[in-house]
Parts: sequence; C-alpha cells; structure tokens
Amino acid sequence: MLVFLADKHNDWIRMCLSFGADLDTAKDLVQSMYIRMHNYVKDGERIMYKDDEVNTFFIYVTLRNMYRTLMTKGSKYIEFEILEHEGIDEEYEMYFEEADLDEQAAFQRLVDKVYGEIDSWHRYDKLLSYKYLKTDYSLREIAKGSGISLTSIFNSMRNNKKILRKLFKEDWEDFKNGDYDRI
Repeated sequence: MLVFLADKHNDWIRMCLSFGADLDTAKDLVQSMYIRMHNYVKDGERIMYKDDEVNTFFIYVTLRNMYRTLMTKGSKYIEFEILEHEGIDEEYEMYFEEADLDEQAAFQRLVDKVYGEIDSWHRYDKLLSYKYLKTDYSLREIAKGSGISLTSIFNSMRNNKKILRKLFKEDWEDFKNGDYDRI
C-alpha cells in the first residue's frame, strides 16, 4: 500500500500546497499521512481501487483534515526538515527554481480552467463547489450551516467531481507528465 502511495508523492505535496500550506509543512503533512496510513489502515483495499490505483479522494480528505487540525488546534505532528539545502551549487538551485516556476504556472493554468468551468455551472453547484474548495469547511459543516442534507451535498459534490475529472483528465495527465505547454 505504501509503495502505491509513494508513487504519487509529488501529487500529495501539491494537494497540501493547494490548502495553503508552505512547502515544508506540506512535506511534513505528507510524511505524517504515510505514517497514519501505515498505522491505521490495516485493509489496503480501503484506499485502493480494484486496478491498484490509489483512491486520491480518500488521501485528499485525510491530508485536508490533517492540515485543518494543524491550523486550528496547533501542531500535533512532528515537524522536521526533510531536505537540507546546504551544499547545492547556485546553478543547480537556479535551474530547480525555474523548473518550479514552470510547474507552478502550469498548475495555476489548470486551476484557472477548473474554476472557469465551475463558473459556468448552475448557481447551487457553483456555490457548493466554491464553498468546499476555497474554504476549510467540510461537507458536514456545509450541511449544518446551510440546512441542506449531508446526503444531498455529498451527492452533488460527487457528481461535480466526476464532471471535472472527465473534462480535465487529459490536462491532469499532461501536468503529471511534465507537458506543461499542453495545458
């Protein structure tokens, strides 16, 4: 199970960055998530699809909850420096920063496309999606605050995510493969 999780390590870090975490916190959260999965998920099928693909939504929710806990209740996670930057020559460091800028720009283009699509949706789906994606509210908190049933909100979000996956699957694959110009 951990082998499959580690294959998407950079995706998990990007998820944490999208929550608003800085790079070091994102790396710490991902490492803590690995430990949490190892300690608490005894049945690997719980986070895996039948074709040995990781259930990214399950990991997304886990990381998001860990980040929210970190921000609201203080750190109960061990913070440590994963990478030491000393000893890297300036030329390599400059190349690394430029590559990150290209990746960040491509990621931002992808996010803008997703938000552009959400803007074209019916008001209910648009407001629900933005409330979930742009705030720290869980589906349960949104249901409680809005008076709409959790089941209705869950089903709407599930359908919205299916639409987004279908529309942006190729762009996401291009991003993962480093084809930033195709996004």
